[in-house]
Amino acid sequence: MDTMADRTASPAPFLEHYTFYERHEAAVGDAPPSRVIEAVAAFDMRDDPVIDALLRVREWPERLVQRMGGKPCEPFDLSAFTPLHRDDRELTFGLAGRFWRPDFGLVKVADAAAFIALTRADIARLVLRFRVPEGGPSGTRLVTETFVDCPSFGTKALMTPYWFAIRASSGWIRKRTLAGVARALATQP
Repeated sequence: MDTMADRTASPAPFLEHYTFYERHEAAVGDAPPSRVIEAVAAFDMRDDPVIDALLRVREWPERLVQRMGGKPCEPFDLSAFTPLHRDDRELTFGLAGRFWRPDFGLVKVADAAAFIALTRADIARLVLRFRVPEGGPSGTRLVTETFVDCPSFGTKALMTPYWFAIRASSGWIRKRTLAGVARALATQP
């Protein structure tokens, strides 16, 4: 499911409002929720060749700017995100910036309180949540949700074309992440 401001979605954690929303879900075996969350925390997106290739394509404009004398670029992965919350059923990250820029325009955020307090009109905030819903008949499931808050018309105008340009690959990254976590859980004793 990938929608723009789908109000049937879960409430956005750490955001009062959101403009864009994306959700994916997959079965991940019969592991207990805490083990699933641990596997998510240990997952390195760059180890998956498809995710790595997609992220390299997204980083290409920044690498071009670097070659023309710009600042060195950092590889983009979950280490760029701020951990916001973790318990036995949920792991939530935040990211703030001007994602449509070649360098992502990231703004460093120290913690959850700083993320909530960041209310600049020129900055979009993104929440990436992994959660294990209460058990169902088909084993343990893992849900990933992405919420993006564009606090001003200008930010929304800049983010909208970017969102539509990257949402297919973003969805593919989320699906590959879910599959990678399921594989990691299957190989653990």
